[in-house]
Amino acid sequence: MPKGVKMEKYRPKIHFSAEDYIINDPNGLVYYDGEYHLFHQYNINEQIYWGHAVSKDLVHWKRLPKAIAPDEIGQIWSGSAVVDEENQRMVAFFTYSEHETKRQSQGLAFSYDKGRTWEKYSGNPILTDSREDFRDPKVFRYEEKWVMILSGGDCVLLYESNDLIHWKQISSFKGNPESHTGVWECPDLFPMTIESMEEEKWVLTVSINDGSPAGGTGMQYFVGEFDGQKFISDSKQEEGVWIDYGKDFYAGVTWNHVPKDRRLMIAWADNWQYRDYLPTSPFKGQMSCVRELKLVQKEGKYILKQLPVEEMECLRKNKHEMRNIKMGADEEWTLCDKKEVLEIDISYPIKKIHAQTFGIKISTGKGRQFEIIFCKENQCCFVDRTTAGINPHDKFAGKYKAPIDFTQEFLTIKLLMDVSQSELFINNGETVLSNLLFPEDLYKVKLFATGGDLEIEKSIVYEIEENVVS
Repeated sequence: MPKGVKMEKYRPKIHFSAEDYIINDPNGLVYYDGEYHLFHQYNINEQIYWGHAVSKDLVHWKRLPKAIAPDEIGQIWSGSAVVDEENQRMVAFFTYSEHETKRQSQGLAFSYDKGRTWEKYSGNPILTDSREDFRDPKVFRYEEKWVMILSGGDCVLLYESNDLIHWKQISSFKGNPESHTGVWECPDLFPMTIESMEEEKWVLTVSINDGSPAGGTGMQYFVGEFDGQKFISDSKQEEGVWIDYGKDFYAGVTWNHVPKDRRLMIAWADNWQYRDYLPTSPFKGQMSCVRELKLVQKEGKYILKQLPVEEMECLRKNKHEMRNIKMGADEEWTLCDKKEVLEIDISYPIKKIHAQTFGIKISTGKGRQFEIIFCKENQCCFVDRTTAGINPHDKFAGKYKAPIDFTQEFLTIKLLMDVSQSELFINNGETVLSNLLFPEDLYKVKLFATGGDLEIEKSIVYEIEENVVS
């Protein structure tokens, strides 16, 4: 490649990516004075900073100069940010990867200009421990105090503070043995009101660095009670529940101080198994879309639902809709051709599904195909990217499975396809699969049914306005 030429073939159009270098975990998610802040891990020639972007609508992002830089103590790893209203400032908490000791400790920094510049606390680090894994502080307000939850490796640790500087440990939580398939990272803890009920529960999320259903990194959640001291998971759900059954959704955390008590999450759309091998340049790494979380109770258990924020609907254009159609056995229908970015919404009446398998086939080049396959009999869905395009690593190609509830009236599908990313939301976000892919051509989308017919209540394809990052 000629010097100075940027190869942008796989840069997403509706998902955040840095202009160059390597990004991973989202950090410091906070809403302040009309802006949503997205900080993130930013690896520039093996020096780890916090990168920075802001948005007024969670859709269009403006990149800003890098925010918090490594110093004489260490590199700047993941963390969070809060608004300290009493002192009219933002406060960021981050993990130091210390140069000399190689240990992990917690530091903080202050901003008095809406996150544009940062002053580190002179007494850093504010929290140390002998644990090998001691990182990723998430801080939030609880009544009259502040609470910090951070990773302790095989557990999460909880601390409290009145001044954001001095912290006292109050408890820990490690689930049960079935919860642990790898080190817990990037924890989050937040209250949610159950939909259609007055009852409030607390949700604890963790990222697991190995052992997800699709292989490698993934995320789980627990639902329970938090009394300001301890988190206790619900007795019917003591094992963690997977947040995403795809390969590329990790280190997700939620925004602090969001208006109307909305709970919004974004994650790193990647996997540590192959991060360094992705065929992108001059950047590596991208984020998921921003998702709004809802908590529902179903059959005595709690389900965390997630869908793209409604603000993303402003990107829709050129709507193509079909309604109440019967699809014969072994038929294929073309929905759209030669698209780089699109959104698809489909609703199937479950009682009228007689096909053995059905779903979506997306051609990604000659002899290349990305498949989403449903099986009513086995109550599951498969996403197959084995031949979807370039496979940059031996652990990239694969077929990933998720359980699906076929007992409802309708099976609903929402699919976001970006240049190099797919996000599949099933049954209004009860089940989600997120996967990168690197196609060799523009997308051609078909519906299919095999071994029996089915009916489609509606199928909507939206073309999408592009280039939301500047």
